[in-house]
Amino acid sequence: MEAFPWLFAVLGGAVILALVIAYGAIRSSKATTRQKDAAERGAHDIYHKDESKS
Repeated sequence: MEAFPWLFAVLGGAVILALVIAYGAIRSSKATTRQKDAAERGAHDIYHKDESKS
């Protein structure tokens, strides 16, 4: 019975850590409009660069 509180502490800490990591990953994965536009321009440039070689 003495280990019972430690079980909650360890499992609770792991769950809280997992939630914080998941929240951070979701927040950081959202690209801004400027980043999306830059990615589209870059893909367009690469596509047309390859097309001109053919």
